[in-house]
Amino acid sequence: MKTQIAAIEFGTSKIVTVIAQSGGMDRLDIIGSGTVPYDGYSDGDWNTPGQMIQRVRDSIAAAELEANSKIKEIYVGVPGEYIHVRSCETEVELPDGVVDEAAINAVQDAAADQLHIADEGGLVMHRTPSWFIVDDAKKTMMPGGKGSRLRAKTTFIVADPQFIDDVSEMIGRQNITILGFLSTTLGESLLVLSLEDRDRVAVLLDVGYLNTEISVVEGDAIIYHAILPRGGGHITADLAMKLRIPMRAAEQIKRGFVFNPDEFDANSFSEVFDDKGRRMTFPREQVSKIVEDSFQELADMIDMTVRNDVEPLLGKRSQVFLTGGGIALMRGAREALAAKINRPIKVSAAKSSKLNSPVFSASLGLADLVFDSIESQGGQDERLSSRLKNLFSGRG
Repeated sequence: MKTQIAAIEFGTSKIVTVIAQSGGMDRLDIIGSGTVPYDGYSDGDWNTPGQMIQRVRDSIAAAELEANSKIKEIYVGVPGEYIHVRSCETEVELPDGVVDEAAINAVQDAAADQLHIADEGGLVMHRTPSWFIVDDAKKTMMPGGKGSRLRAKTTFIVADPQFIDDVSEMIGRQNITILGFLSTTLGESLLVLSLEDRDRVAVLLDVGYLNTEISVVEGDAIIYHAILPRGGGHITADLAMKLRIPMRAAEQIKRGFVFNPDEFDANSFSEVFDDKGRRMTFPREQVSKIVEDSFQELADMIDMTVRNDVEPLLGKRSQVFLTGGGIALMRGAREALAAKINRPIKVSAAKSSKLNSPVFSASLGLADLVFDSIESQGGQDERLSSRLKNLFSGRG
């Protein structure tokens, strides 16, 4: 029997509602989606709070129309702007010499105590392990057997209570029940990064429209998380301001820009139309100066964060991945960013028959995480249950 779910994701420039079913050719089948642009958020606040209820209503209605299904219950993705990630290593003695569920819970409870998770004041959405070590054995995600001590690295993802309150009111206005809040960042990381990459410790750069999210992922857990207040939309805004054109036209120029032009692109012109339908043409030299200067500001911020905070967490085989709709679809942007941080970068997107683009990685990751949580609660998969222990209990 197929399971059907609905989930809503709040990006920096769009709200995406998906209705999905388990099974079929893919891990999940998207049977309906509704993508609605909005003004997003910054510094923890909605940029235009008055539009939120209508935008949420429009997104849900569009998904319902495509799926020909009414949404009565929904899961909500909490974006990176509204989460706090706490991680630490702890160790407990095994008085009975047995590694069982009680021991696994005990070592993670010790992490909650060490991090004072109960004092955070928000909703604990996820408690996820990066690894376990029994005595002096190798790291594992599924500890067992016997030993004298158990060590673990555990991450807690806590949601901002203001976001919970705001979205609960918005969804409540639609007469829809919220079944749970989940981290969009965690869902996206688990979906677009392979288990092998995560075991080696991986970096996910999600460059959105208004911000950039940097996550370091080890095992099934995010061990580092940062939000940079700059994204692809700032390149668009710089083009609009300096060329004195509408944002729509500026976005068109940005998407068509090539960082490493061939002989044909080097002498090209960008042609767009203003709001009155008048044609405007700009030589590449003029556009290039604006785009590359703006991109450099973003690249500098990413490079500084990677060098100061991320590098110490990585191993020799760690990989960096790029997703999101900010710059991932710009030709040559990946290579330009890789040169800046002096590391190879791969563009990563969720593999799906629908919404198969870096733009929708977060939305698909959220839907996939919902199915993981349902399966783990049903006891169908021990590994998935370790990912999402105490998912909706609100306690460490």
